[in-house]
Amino acid sequence: MTPERKRTKLHRWFLLRRICVTLCLSALLFTLHSRAQDVQEKIEVDSLSRNFVVHLPRGYDSKQHYPVVILLPGQNQEPDDMQRLTHFDQLVADKEGIITVYPNATRGRWNIGVHQEQPAMAPRRGYGRHGGMGGGGYPGGGGYPGGGGGYPSGGGGQNGGQNPDDSRNRPEPADDIAFLNQMLDHLALKYSVDTHRIYATGLGDGGFMALRMGCEMADRVAAVAPVAAALPKTMICLPARPVSALFLDGTDDPLVPYGGGTYKPGQFHVLSAEDSAKTWAKFDRCDEKPAQEKIQPLQKGEKESKTFTFSGCHDNAQVVLYAVKDGGNTWPGGEQYTSEKEVGKTSDALNANETIWSFLSTKKIADESGVGK
Repeated sequence: MTPERKRTKLHRWFLLRRICVTLCLSALLFTLHSRAQDVQEKIEVDSLSRNFVVHLPRGYDSKQHYPVVILLPGQNQEPDDMQRLTHFDQLVADKEGIITVYPNATRGRWNIGVHQEQPAMAPRRGYGRHGGMGGGGYPGGGGYPGGGGGYPSGGGGQNGGQNPDDSRNRPEPADDIAFLNQMLDHLALKYSVDTHRIYATGLGDGGFMALRMGCEMADRVAAVAPVAAALPKTMICLPARPVSALFLDGTDDPLVPYGGGTYKPGQFHVLSAEDSAKTWAKFDRCDEKPAQEKIQPLQKGEKESKTFTFSGCHDNAQVVLYAVKDGGNTWPGGEQYTSEKEVGKTSDALNANETIWSFLSTKKIADESGVGK
């Protein structure tokens, strides 16, 4: 072989190698780009370090604008507990192109702005990272982090039947509204967010916090979907605009009584699930009487759920209650994260993820011209 042919052959080999490397790198970058990812974020709020997890869906593209669903964990749960028990990321967010956010409560508890109405019971065994069962889960009847005691409230901590001197050493409840507002500011700066399509949902305490967001952050939150939560009787709620709400409540919830009563872990009174929806419908100035419908179960052996839908609301808002027959303080279609004795049954009669997103996806905050973007 002549020297010239050798040089030509060597040149081709190097060219092919370069093409191969380029293609391999492109494929790797495409794989990394298309893969869903979780990002740990941290911000400072009132000199307190607060963290949250951001899940970017598969194929995340910074040139697009994505809806945001905030999933608020229950009492003593952490973000990854909420991710596991709902499977919202894999079943909905990655398919529909949604940025999901999992904020972390301070000391495992949200400050929902409601005072404890009676002395707390002596703390029992806790659940989740802060309690005695490391597998994660919602507390069945107490096990409060930090030595037990009162439920955090907007007006300051309660002594929970403890020695008044003890309450002086208890830290003040966190300003969770400030935290969530700063979190949304951070998201808008760092990620491609559709600010007209930000939603809040949550389980148990997280559901109560979602309601508070609807009451106090109506200028930023398009709609809320509390699961296993009802309106506290003493919650002050003055939304700046009509906020659509989906209530998802089990009829056999041992913690948040479907017919109303005392929410034992927080020691405050709640309206019944039906009165909660009716009251929220008044906030939104909807028609007084809801349309009722029975929903056939998705799984054999489950009982049909019932829906109450309030229409005719101002600004095209809507309020819906799903009454999940025999359901507990759980996420329908999700994981049974602790015993039925403690939190009731996880119903498979419907899929909370699909039900919630089907409702939320149609709600938007209108721009100044009155048109939702």
